[in-house]
Amino acid sequence: MVWLAPGEEFFPSSAPSFLNHVQPWTPENPVIIPAKIPTGPSSESWFLITKNSIDNLLRNKSSMIYGDHTEKKNINVPVYAQVTTCHKSLHFHVTYWLFFPYSQGKEICTVDLGPLGLWPIPTINGRCLGTLQEFGSHVGDWEHMSLYFKEDEKPTLMYISAHDAGALYKFESKSKQFLFQKQEVRVGVLQQPSFPKVVQLFLGTHPILFAAKGSHGLWAAPGKHKYVRLPRLYDESGYGTLWETWQSINVLKENEYEWLKFWGRWGNPKSQCHPLAKNICQQSDGPTGIPMKKHHFKCSK
Repeated sequence: MVWLAPGEEFFPSSAPSFLNHVQPWTPENPVIIPAKIPTGPSSESWFLITKNSIDNLLRNKSSMIYGDHTEKKNINVPVYAQVTTCHKSLHFHVTYWLFFPYSQGKEICTVDLGPLGLWPIPTINGRCLGTLQEFGSHVGDWEHMSLYFKEDEKPTLMYISAHDAGALYKFESKSKQFLFQKQEVRVGVLQQPSFPKVVQLFLGTHPILFAAKGSHGLWAAPGKHKYVRLPRLYDESGYGTLWETWQSINVLKENEYEWLKFWGRWGNPKSQCHPLAKNICQQSDGPTGIPMKKHHFKCSK
């Protein structure tokens, strides 16, 4: 069960719905627009860019960038389940993928230093004496969590992903809870997330997770979650719109869809980047898709 945050504007969609509004593009041959999505290793340099400008899409509240649902009381778009079986054993793990057409970045207090670009400055008593500027937004947003099963119908472990970090939880059958075990940071030394210690279950069967407002990072509890120490960045989550993901699950089969063979990025390339830090951009690169993601659980003896 996923709760989207109160005030959320950027809702999930299906992958095919998103693909209707984008086209393949590569900086290596920027004039060529193929009729089909490139696939395999040669597609790694490609982007799926929006057919309309991001600014125009953001101005139109009914555009694809805001998701493909029609009413915000409940959500019924598919979740993509990727099942990995461990041969010669009864172990397997399932990764559930949630797709959003857009991820909203964070507002940072900045000062304009001309040719040196915008630089972050601390707020004073919660007030920004410079200019608030949004950084890190991007088209396309794949979020996920994973369950590991070991010779039982109940999962043993769960992994929850939030931005470039994640947390491992162990299932306790008596209390019907997932309890925090450890966390990891996949990218970046400034990532310092603080993960909740318990994941509750709905009706004793469905883990309850909370997608952060705008960015959609998954957390085990509502509230304000710090995940970067400098500048201080927070996710906010809570009881907004309900998503009962089990109502629409698409179990992926190998090579079932052409888009599962795409190795490139689901979104536009980065733009409006800092002149001295090319990875700090107002619009970041779109994310890589499912085939390029690493599994958090591995088959073992």
